[in-house]
Amino acid sequence: MHCGIRLAVVALLAWNLSTAHAEAPWPTRAVRWIVPFGAGGTADAAARHISQKLSERWGQQIVIDNRPGANTAIAAAEAARAKPDGYTLFQPMNSTLTVNPYAFSKLPYDPKRDFTPIGVIASVPLIIVANDTLPARTLREFVQQARQHPGRLTLGGGDVGVQLAAERFLRDADIDVQYVPYKTGADVMRGLLSSEIQSGLDGVPAYPPFLKSGKLRALATNSVQRIASLPDVPTLGELGFKNSTAPMWHALMAPAGLPKAIQEKIAADLQAVLASPELKARMGELGLDATWIGTDDFIKLVAAESAQMGPLVKELGIKLN
Repeated sequence: MHCGIRLAVVALLAWNLSTAHAEAPWPTRAVRWIVPFGAGGTADAAARHISQKLSERWGQQIVIDNRPGANTAIAAAEAARAKPDGYTLFQPMNSTLTVNPYAFSKLPYDPKRDFTPIGVIASVPLIIVANDTLPARTLREFVQQARQHPGRLTLGGGDVGVQLAAERFLRDADIDVQYVPYKTGADVMRGLLSSEIQSGLDGVPAYPPFLKSGKLRALATNSVQRIASLPDVPTLGELGFKNSTAPMWHALMAPAGLPKAIQEKIAADLQAVLASPELKARMGELGLDATWIGTDDFIKLVAAESAQMGPLVKELGIKLN
C-alpha cells in the first residue's frame, strides 16, 4: 500500500517536472543568428547591435553565425535545414527572397515554403556619388547630361541588388548610362577614386569621409526620407523619381514551422529594441535606418518586390549559377 503511494507520488512529481520543462518560457538557451555576410561588414554589425539588445531582454546569449556566399543562398539553405524551435534565426536581405528565385536556375531553398517570416529590421539606403570627372553638380544636371550624351556617362555598382536598384533609377529617369559592374562596394569606391568611373551607386556608410573632404560629392539617396547624417542630400523621390525610392533591407526569419507564440514574442521584442534611441543612433552610424516592418507588412513587401524584380532579372539576363 505504502509502496504504491510512493510510486504514485514519484510519478506525479516526474510528470510535474516534465510539464514545467515543456512549458518553460522560450528561450532557455543560446540562440543562433545566421548572417549571410562575413564578419566586419554592415550586415554583421547590424546583427550584433540588435542581437545584443535582444540578448539583454531574453537573458540568453545570441551567437552570430556568419555564412557568406552565393548572394546569401548559402546562409538561407543552412537556416532552412534548422529545427523550427526558435533557436535558429536568419537575417535575409531583399535579394534572398525577391531576386535569387529568378536569378538562380536551381536554388537550395524555397523562399515561401522554408521560412517563418518575422519582420524587417533595417533599411539600407543607397547613395549616388560622383567624382570630378563628371561635370554635373546635381542629380538633375546628371540626368540632363546623360540625355545630351547617351551612353557616354558611367555609373558603377556592386552586387546584383545594387545593379537592379541602378537599373530602376535609369529607367525611371529614362536615360542611357553605361552601368559598370563591380564585385564589391570597395571596388566601386576604388573605381571612383581612380576616375575609372564617373559616378557610383553604393551603400552610405563608406562615403561620408570622402564627401566631407570633397573628393566625392553626393547627388541623391534612394531612401524614403533624407538621411540624418547627410541632411543636405536629397532623395530620389524628392527629385521626382518615385519609382526609384526602394532602399534595400535586412529582415529576420526562422525555419518554417516556428510556433506562433515564439514568432510573436520575437516580433514584439524586435519592435521594442528597434525603438531604442541608443540602437537607432548606432544603426545610423552604420548608414542604416532601424526600421521595423511587422510580419504582415513584411509579407506584402516581399510579394510586391518579387513582382517587380522577377521580370527585371529575366529581362537583364542575370544568372547567378
